[in-house]
Amino acid sequence: MPLTGAGMGLLMWSGMTTALLQLRPEATSTLHQLQLLGLLLGVVLVVAGVLARRFARPAALNASRRTRVLVVVTLAIAALLWVLLVAGAWKTLGPLLVALGLLLLLAAFGTVAAIAGGFADPTSPAPWRQPLVLPVHLLLAMSTGLALLYLLMDRLFVSGNDGRTMLATLTGLGACLALCKGLYWRALDQMSSSGIAPPPFRGARMAVLGLAAGGPLLCWLMALTGIVPPMVPLLLAAAALLGAAALEHRLFLDEGAGLRRDAGHDS
Repeated sequence: MPLTGAGMGLLMWSGMTTALLQLRPEATSTLHQLQLLGLLLGVVLVVAGVLARRFARPAALNASRRTRVLVVVTLAIAALLWVLLVAGAWKTLGPLLVALGLLLLLAAFGTVAAIAGGFADPTSPAPWRQPLVLPVHLLLAMSTGLALLYLLMDRLFVSGNDGRTMLATLTGLGACLALCKGLYWRALDQMSSSGIAPPPFRGARMAVLGLAAGGPLLCWLMALTGIVPPMVPLLLAAAALLGAAALEHRLFLDEGAGLRRDAGHDS
């Protein structure tokens, strides 16, 4: 999921920015390269995530038919949009690019929602059916995808002071993610018969919250000092968010499986 989520998040932002750029035709000729790279990297990450899920050991949960269809639709829209941009369609087919960009945004958003909903099977453990699973998945995809887009922007264009704005945005998303995840864990503890989370998970939980909220914040403060190139804090913030996504996913699966085993022992 972390690879797929980051890829879908990048496709969300790439679709939205592609649509918005068509409102400024004079700017698209210089910025379309960013959209091309974003779409390409997003597709690569999604495909890598699908393959990793397929060959994962132990085997991952089977994706629902709806999720598989949405993944294919999203990749198809991204591929078509990429081909049109390569062909220079921003010069003559602006309305079509706007429509495809918005469709890509909605398709990627729907795919992430379907992935989160796939955990909410009636037979799944209670943590996987908790209402906050959906916003957490969406925030993970949006934050990691935006961090990758910002890295591409910094490499293609000199970000300068814009890097501080980028980091402030990532800090806000990371704080929202940490808040939702904290509320999720609070609800999870209340579900547990003991009301106390398993000790091995305490440190991992703090690490997720620290990486999601503290990582981008520290990088933003680092950028404010101006003593390091803008690329460094952006790269560190992206690494922190991607690390939080990977650790959160592993913890999400382990906590659900742990409560399922506990329920089986109690019965």
